[in-house]
Amino acid sequence: MTTIPAVLHRSARAITLDEFLDALRATCTPRFQHIREQVPRPVALAISGGVDSMALAHLCATVQKEKAKIGGVMISDNPLSSFRAFVVDHGLREGSSQEARSVAGAIAKHTHPVKPHLLRLRWDEVIPSDVHPSTLPNVETLARRLRYRRLGTVAHKWLMTSIFTAHHEDDQYETVMMRLLLGHGYRGLQGMRRATDIPECHDLHLVNRSGFVDDQLQKNPFHNNIPTSTQRKGIRREMREEADHAALTREMAVSIRPLDDHLAFLDAYYGGAGGSKRAPPLAPLDMEDGGISIFRPLLHFSKDRLIATCVENGIPWFEDPTNADQTMTIRNSVRHMVKHHELPTALQKPALLDLSARCRARVAAEEAETRRMFKLVVMHNFETATGTVLVELPQFSLPTVPARCSSPVARRQKRLDRYRLVAARMIRKLLAMVTPEQDITQEAQLGHLVSMLFPSLTGEDALKTVEPKPYVICGVQFTPLLGTQPLRWMLARAPYVSNVPRPRLVRAWMPLPEGWEEPAEFYKRAKWHEWELYDGRYWVRTKNSFPVKIIVAPFEAEHQKPFRESLADDNVRDRLSRLLKVHAPSKVRYTLPAIYAQADLHLIALPTLGVQLPGVEDWLTWEFRYRKVDVSPLRLDWRRRSSHGGHGPRGRTARRRRQYLRPFP
Repeated sequence: MTTIPAVLHRSARAITLDEFLDALRATCTPRFQHIREQVPRPVALAISGGVDSMALAHLCATVQKEKAKIGGVMISDNPLSSFRAFVVDHGLREGSSQEARSVAGAIAKHTHPVKPHLLRLRWDEVIPSDVHPSTLPNVETLARRLRYRRLGTVAHKWLMTSIFTAHHEDDQYETVMMRLLLGHGYRGLQGMRRATDIPECHDLHLVNRSGFVDDQLQKNPFHNNIPTSTQRKGIRREMREEADHAALTREMAVSIRPLDDHLAFLDAYYGGAGGSKRAPPLAPLDMEDGGISIFRPLLHFSKDRLIATCVENGIPWFEDPTNADQTMTIRNSVRHMVKHHELPTALQKPALLDLSARCRARVAAEEAETRRMFKLVVMHNFETATGTVLVELPQFSLPTVPARCSSPVARRQKRLDRYRLVAARMIRKLLAMVTPEQDITQEAQLGHLVSMLFPSLTGEDALKTVEPKPYVICGVQFTPLLGTQPLRWMLARAPYVSNVPRPRLVRAWMPLPEGWEEPAEFYKRAKWHEWELYDGRYWVRTKNSFPVKIIVAPFEAEHQKPFRESLADDNVRDRLSRLLKVHAPSKVRYTLPAIYAQADLHLIALPTLGVQLPGVEDWLTWEFRYRKVDVSPLRLDWRRRSSHGGHGPRGRTARRRRQYLRPFP
């Protein structure tokens, strides 16, 4: 435990309550702007025991004690109910458990009413029990992963959606310095963001970018976005007063036409029957959102001010001896260099923080420009059931360079490079909607694809047109639909390759008692399995009463004919053929999730298409949801339909809640 005399910090002053409240308002902005009623939630604090985290605990305790005088505090989408401090015992060295208990004791004594909780990392989840984690070469990476997953799991258990960390201005400086030394570009030199989704938890449901759908299906959701009767009357009155009926009629005609045009076009392109034999539209899957966010409210306060805050309020803190070991991490090396050496002015703290701010401003301007240009993309359809997107891409026209320009060639090349960069970012947005991978390909590696999708951006000295052909990148296949004017592209999950294991989820089975003659009664004993992420795209859960295990795996070509012959009648077979031909053409169908019985690997259902063998519904129920993607550029149908296998939340309340899960067109 360490205390420093206040005389050493005469130049720094403690952080006031008003300053911290302003930082909270600037950092913890709402995620769902359309929420009409909020329920209070607790907020988690990640406390290590250092001066920064102890200052955070003290400031949060002050907020909680003064909450009644302040008039309530909003943390993201919900009012604050309380703070809870989580102290993580990493278990990497002798005495770490005692240190964690000492930190928890200091919090309980000096930062009331914030309550401490001890968490111990579970190393047995990633390494054998006979291996000590401190001997691992990548111990810091593993510790970070386990720490965030533990914090995320416990925070969800306590119904929290916000975690505060104590990263401060000096940490930001060290981060920018490290990235500068490692050769990062201007995007990396932005440093840490004030708010972000919780990392290392992409496969944890209700923790990472998921949970909003479940919340809306609750009787008393935390995010209530259903307008009251009074609000609905007011909305209708305003719409009647402001609506231009002629313009509304034209807009409705335009908004309704794309779906019919899309189906008719695909019928013709892929040889569909058309007319009464047209493939029925697929019910859209619920799209996930929500999850836990990481907030850094101290990011614009220096460490000196955090020390002054602890000293003036009598808050003790603990020094970690490993922070002084410059051989342990790159951050420790940078910290030692900054502390013991006089750096050039360009590498000192004010200069690098100013560089970080300029990089953030540049990235924000680029993202705004990309959003404006992305509105030119004609999005014909986004099928969450098959994970496909059908688009028409705009063709850029470079502005002419004035003849009096001193360097017209250089000026034109600069504009060309800028438009190619915008086009690459547009491609990344499209990739994010379909890719099964967590890390999306960077702009610098999309040059060939930019030239293929945007021939006008190839330049004067390059080939003017690149013949469109299928192209695979980041787990996504771009397929040109030749013969269409303007050219349309279908984006779908790339076919699986033979040398890479296919995604696979195995679900347990319930042994059927001997002599059991009431399958329906036995089925009621089954319970839902936990949600799992399948192929990086679908959240899946099942309720299995089959006397065998079931497997969620890709649809295989050799199972197509036996499955079709086992269907109930010719109408169902014809419906399956039309669905596959229109919504999952060619090899796209072999990326669809399928459900197999493990006894003989027998295909029993194509869940996202809503096709299954007769009688399966008596023993098996499933629910599929699409992972969170940015749908802001899309005009989606707000009418929601359930996409699970015939069972699940029902009734007027559930239907009303589901119909508001996506934005209005």
